[in-house]
Amino acid sequence: MQNPALKFSALILTLFASAALLRAQTIVFVGGSGTGHYASVQLAVNALPSTGGEIKVEAGTYTGQATITKPNVWLIGQGSSASATVLTADGSNTTSGSDEKSATLDVTKTATGFYASNIQIQNTYTQEGHTQNQAVALFLYADKSVLRNVRLIGRQDTLFLGSEGCTSTTCTPARQYIEGSYIEGDVDFVFGDGASVFDTCTFQIDENQGSIGNETTLTAQNKKFTNYLSGYVLWHSTVNSNPATGMTKDYLGRPWSALSTVTVVDTSLQAPINAAGWIEFTPGTTNNLPTATYSEYGSTGPGAIGYTNHTRESHAIYLTSTQANSYTPDTYLAGSDGWVPTSVSH
Repeated sequence: MQNPALKFSALILTLFASAALLRAQTIVFVGGSGTGHYASVQLAVNALPSTGGEIKVEAGTYTGQATITKPNVWLIGQGSSASATVLTADGSNTTSGSDEKSATLDVTKTATGFYASNIQIQNTYTQEGHTQNQAVALFLYADKSVLRNVRLIGRQDTLFLGSEGCTSTTCTPARQYIEGSYIEGDVDFVFGDGASVFDTCTFQIDENQGSIGNETTLTAQNKKFTNYLSGYVLWHSTVNSNPATGMTKDYLGRPWSALSTVTVVDTSLQAPINAAGWIEFTPGTTNNLPTATYSEYGSTGPGAIGYTNHTRESHAIYLTSTQANSYTPDTYLAGSDGWVPTSVSH
């Protein structure tokens, strides 16, 4: 009789081999010409089987929105850099009807295992001169998603990272790992209730509506209940601003909900982050800061003065090195299935 352990191992190897073969067989292209080449990301997505596949996007600029609902879709820019392959649109909450409908790229909860690399996704609604409004570049709420070397550019609400959805008592977590990427905006430009780690990423805070005196907020995290994994981790990242000096109301975030959770570890705060670090969502109306979890360890740079001097807003948490180590990407995002996001690569 065959050893059960060996039989199980053989089965696993077969499944992995089948998955690899399937992905190798389901490659489509955006740009170029010939069989398997499509004029837009949406047409390429539509051409994939229900199990997903790989979309290679030739260098160039592609205008129009796209939605991905299929699992295991890999979106790979073929240019010499991320900025050489651009997905662009200009929807807004007002013109489209919701944040999600405004998104240049919408990756839904059924798109588990989404992967993107070497590509730029942007929403130019505000930059085109419209009155500032929520205008999303990437709306992502698929579990086990990975972004590597991706540029996300917008102003208000650039990047939504959310859970798969909620009932009246809990939410189903969605985990997102963002590595070596660039995210740009001005107000709440990373928002939602996802469980998300930004590993060695660069954030750029832009002037809010062209004025250095206006308030900017990097995050608006929205954890809804205590009983599911939700929170943003800025891990060994960098926060810049444009302009580099003169802005006095730059904040790491504001609590969209009473359980808002953000952790900043070993991050260079080159932007002039206000000493308080965090600000109430709607001062004078909401009172979320006392119950939010905003923690920090090892911050450096001009914006770290409030951390170094322990003058962050009164509810901020100063982590020990041992506590900070519990937020490594693979530890924080492991979940019950032992996911190892740092091992996922193209």
